[in-house]
Amino acid sequence: MVRKTKEETENTRARILDAALDCFYERGFSRTSFDDIAKRINMTKGAVYWHFKEKGELLAALMQYHIKDRFEPVKAEGGVPKCLEDLRKLFAREIDYIVRNSDLQKFLFFVMAQVEWSDEVFNKVMEKLGDIRIFGLDIVQKALTSAQKNGQLKPDVKVDDAALAIMNLWRGSLHYYVSNLNSPMVNLGESFLYGLDMMINQLRKEC
Repeated sequence: MVRKTKEETENTRARILDAALDCFYERGFSRTSFDDIAKRINMTKGAVYWHFKEKGELLAALMQYHIKDRFEPVKAEGGVPKCLEDLRKLFAREIDYIVRNSDLQKFLFFVMAQVEWSDEVFNKVMEKLGDIRIFGLDIVQKALTSAQKNGQLKPDVKVDDAALAIMNLWRGSLHYYVSNLNSPMVNLGESFLYGLDMMINQLRKEC
């Protein structure tokens, strides 16, 4: 038996994850089997099971691959936002990355609109992922807290409530975008940043 190199093993794992996303996107999470994934890349079902014991584990790996390994570095490029301008630039950077990355669009649609999030599936995924999340409420809270300390925000602004409102706008805009990917009328950047600017203007301290 020829032992695979680490690089070959990682490449096979990546192929399985890519095939899984395609199958999940086309068939749905619950209707996709390991056999479907294996056939997509001319592999045996046993080979898929060698890498992932069950679909919850595969889903967690898929989320880590797209969020932590590919999406989180985008968040880190400009550091933690410390003012309103930095926060806007962070969202603009994420939007630019999303609209240029078809695999990420497919992944977000799958996670937001197709996964049947039963308690069992959710708990298994969260157990594997730890503190990885798609959205960064804590980042927005820190940015608004810093903005309030440096005098950008009105002193009576409730930072936690404001951060949650911004994240609800982001989630809603993103969900609408990924649900209408083929519509030329839907522009994630224009719609979300317009709403964000309106909210920031309400929060900003008058000079």
